[in-house]
Order: sequence, then C-alpha cells, then structure tokens
Amino acid sequence: MSENIIEIRNLTKKFVMQRRHYGMKNILLHLPQYIKDRTNAKVFTALNNINLDIKPGERIGLTGHNGCGKTTLLSIIGGVYNRYQGTCKVRGKVSMMLALGAGFCMQLSGRENIALNGILQGKTRREINGLMKDIIDFAEVGDFIDAPMYQYSSGMQARLGFGIITAIEPEILLVDEVMAVGDANFREKCGERMKKLLENGTTLILVSHNQSDIDRYCDRVIRLDHGKLVSDQKKESTAEKI
Repeated sequence: MSENIIEIRNLTKKFVMQRRHYGMKNILLHLPQYIKDRTNAKVFTALNNINLDIKPGERIGLTGHNGCGKTTLLSIIGGVYNRYQGTCKVRGKVSMMLALGAGFCMQLSGRENIALNGILQGKTRREINGLMKDIIDFAEVGDFIDAPMYQYSSGMQARLGFGIITAIEPEILLVDEVMAVGDANFREKCGERMKKLLENGTTLILVSHNQSDIDRYCDRVIRLDHGKLVSDQKKESTAEKI
C-alpha cells in the first residue's frame, strides 16, 4: 500500500468576522474597544473536523455549494493558510491556481511573472528559461507577453497562469475553477496538458461546478457541505476519461 501524499486529520479552520480593522497603533490607542470587538466577534467555521487521505496519482474532484469550504481546503493544502486546528501533511511539490491573478504582480510583464513564479516554485533561472517558450506558446498572449499584467483580460490571465503551473510539472496540482473562464479552444488545450500530467502520475485536486470536468478528469469525488466532508466516493472508470 503506497504512502499517502496528503494526510489530513481533524482539520478545522475558523475565521473571525471582525468588522473593524485594527493595526498595532489602533490596538494600543483603543485597547478596550479592541478587546470588546474580539470578544463579541462572530466566528465562521469554514472547515469542520475534516479527515482525508489522498494517495499519489489520485484525481480528486472537490464539489459543493459556494461557501462550503472548497477553496479554504485547497489553500491549506497549498500552504496559503498556516493557522488552523488539526494537521495537514503534504508530501510532494505543489502547484496551485486558486484565482485569476493569484501569484501575479500586476505591475510586471507576463514574461517577468513567468520568471517570478518559476523561482517561487523552486526552479532555477536556467530551468525557467527552458520552459519560457512552451509557456508563452500555450498562453497565446502575443505581444502582450511583455506588457504589464494589469492590461491582460481574464482569459489571458487564466491561460498564462495555467501554462505556468502545468509546465512546472508538479507532484500535486490544485486547480480552482480556472478552466471555467476559458473558451472551447482553451479548455481543449487544458485537457491535453492535464492528460500529460496525469499520465505522468501527478496528483490532482480539482474544484469545479462543471460535472463534465469532474467526469473527465477525476476518479474520486469528495463533497463538502457547510465545512463538513459529507461524501467521498470512488468513480467507476469510463472510456471518455483521460
């Protein structure tokens, strides 16, 4: 039995719904009010006692209504959040795309953002340069590759972001509704890129409300409801799945 690539035990994540933002200066000047606000603040439980094992190469579809905790779970697995109850052990290199523009510096060009993201993912300058043409060709942004990111459309951001995270060939790929913003041609290119990664053993966790994407890419479906894991089912293999 292979070792789990992700192990989650008793995972709970809560957010304090504080109306007023306090910096250090405001805390010192308004300490009684700060204590009162913290004491009376509402707490939102985004994840509630999640237990989950994922093996290398599994293809997980993460589903549930908006606000059920899907993106929060991906964010913890990807290391975005580090304050929570329970444990989340990840054994492998992670690439993730949780939102359009996430990980991009909007003042830098597309080319500069490729280099920046590659370095953040642990690649050397030489390795990034070797991947540069493939990423640019995939993104199809033309001369915009040397324009600042704030000039990019949402589709251009999606193509460039997806091109970067998949070109790096991670052991674990986290994707949150990114393909929903693209046109038919972009979705087909994503499919070919995903097929290559999955055939090479990449572990996938895909958040999507599109059942056809779940059917195509995933062999296991996990459903969250109000922060709780309510369903975890293996899917029967189909001829159409990549």
